[in-house]
Amino acid sequence: MSKYALPIIVGLVVAFVISGALSLLAAMSGGSAGMTPAIVGSIAGVFTAYIMANLAGNRKGVAASLEQKDAAVALTPPAGQALLIVMREGFVGMAAGLNVTVDGKIVAQLKSPRFTAIPLSVGSHEMELAFAALAGKQNKPAVERFGAGAGEVVVYRAKVAMGALQNTIALERIHADADLSDKLRGMTMTAPDT
Repeated sequence: MSKYALPIIVGLVVAFVISGALSLLAAMSGGSAGMTPAIVGSIAGVFTAYIMANLAGNRKGVAASLEQKDAAVALTPPAGQALLIVMREGFVGMAAGLNVTVDGKIVAQLKSPRFTAIPLSVGSHEMELAFAALAGKQNKPAVERFGAGAGEVVVYRAKVAMGALQNTIALERIHADADLSDKLRGMTMTAPDT
C-alpha cells in the first residue's frame, strides 16, 4: 500500500464527517446551509491529508540513553575517532522527521528541537539532510562535505528556511564549547542507528 493511501483515506473521512456534521447542524437549526458544509469539509479533508502526507516519512525515533546523552554533551569523541553532532532547531516543519545520512547511510532522523551524536572514523565524510515523503518534495536537501580528525568534535546546526516555492535546509557549522554543552543538555537526544 502506498504511504499516501492512509492520508488520503483519513482526509476523505474528515471531509465526510465535517460536511455531514455541518449539514446536520444547519438542518436542526431550520436553515439551509447550501454548499458551505461541503466546501468547509473539503478544505478540512484536504488540509488533513496534506499534513499527514508530509509526516508519512517519519520513523519512530529512539531516545538516547542517559549514558549516550552524557557522553555526547561532554563533547568527547571515542578514542581514535571523531564525533559528529547534528542539532535541529526552528519552528518550520518541526514535526516532520529530517533524515541525517552520513556516507550514504541514514544514521538518525531528527524532529525539532533535537540532536544526535555519531562517532566517525578519521577522514573525509559526506552528510546529507533531507526529508522523506511529501515533505521531501517541498524541501531542498542539504549536502555537506567535511573532514574529521582524531579527537575532533564536528557540530552542525540545521534549520529549515521557508522559500517561495521550495524550502531550504540551512546548515551552519558551529563551535563545540561549554555553551553548546549547556544547550545540548536541555535538548532531547535521538540515538543514532547502529
